Amino acid sequence: MREHILDLDKPRKLHYGFKALRIIKEKYGENKDLTDVMNASLDEIPFFAYAGLVKYDGDLTVERVEELLEDTIPDKYTVLQIIFIITAAIADHVGVKVAKKKVKKKKKTASLRTVKSRSN
Repeated sequence: MREHILDLDKPRKLHYGFKALRIIKEKYGENKDLTDVMNASLDEIPFFAYAGLVKYDGDLTVERVEELLEDTIPDKYTVLQIIFIITAAIADHVGVKVAKKKVKKKKKTASLRTVKSRSN
C-alpha cells in the first residue's frame, strides 16, 4: 500500500484505520460510511483530514487541521487536490478500487454508407 502524504507544516501521513473509522462514526453515527467522503460537502473536508492525521499526531484538532490546510492553498495545493489526496487515501485503506476513467478519443474517419431500400 502506498503512503498518502499531505505536506502541511511538515509532511503528514494520512491513515484511515480503525481509529479514523471510530472518529468518523462518533461524529456522523451509523449513517455515514467512510466512502461517503466522496460525496462530502467542502466544509467536512478538514474533519476527514483530521480523522486521517490524528493517528500520528494526537495533539491535532479539527480547527488546527483546517488552519494547516488553509495555509497550503493555493501555494502548495488547490482545494480539489486536497480532496483527491484524502479520498485516494480512504479508498486505498478501506480497499476500494478506484477505476480511472480513460477518455477515448473519437477516430476521425469519414465514411459514406449506401443504404439500399426495399420496395415491396
